[in-house]
Amino acid sequence: MMPASPNRLISRVAARRRGEQGLTLIELLLSLAILAILTGFLAGGLSMARRAFGADRASEIGSETSAAIQTVAALVGSALPVRFDGAGPKDAVGFDGRGEVISFVGLSEGRSLRGGPHKIVLRRSGSDIVADFVALNGARSKESPEQSPTRVVVLSGVRDIRLGYFGTTDPKVKPAWRADWLRAERLPDLVSIRIEFEDERRNEPAAIVALRQG
Repeated sequence: MMPASPNRLISRVAARRRGEQGLTLIELLLSLAILAILTGFLAGGLSMARRAFGADRASEIGSETSAAIQTVAALVGSALPVRFDGAGPKDAVGFDGRGEVISFVGLSEGRSLRGGPHKIVLRRSGSDIVADFVALNGARSKESPEQSPTRVVVLSGVRDIRLGYFGTTDPKVKPAWRADWLRAERLPDLVSIRIEFEDERRNEPAAIVALRQG
């Protein structure tokens, strides 16, 4: 058998090397394709995780905000159609409602505060909504002056509060929304509470509270 010529050996070696290089290139392309797929899955998973976290956080913020607004609404809803010394004209109830502050007579549940009727003032103080409670002990005198209020922070992170009042003080006039309710002989039928937060994600539609009339 005749030995292979040098040229033929060189051709075989070159062909083998080209084959090896081709396999290496295919493996590289497959690796890149798999890496791209894995990267896509990873990016998609991270994106879904971020969206899920954002949705959970938004839901948590919404629940906390709704609970806080309901607390404010329940406080306003406790207003009673009674008067107290210094409330205004003789027949006026102890209710004074303005655009950003409201004062009225309400009952304490007797837990954190002394039980019984209290004068309650709800207003914005900086970025907080605060409520001042003063126990009513009948007619005041020099011997029993008005007590210092107990202040409670009801809401924080507030930019603005807007209050509106629906009703009429004259039976001949049709009830309507108005910006204030001052020195009237009866409570408004409804109170609108609109709270704007520094974090706009917390903003919700105005809460409407119906007040008891007797």
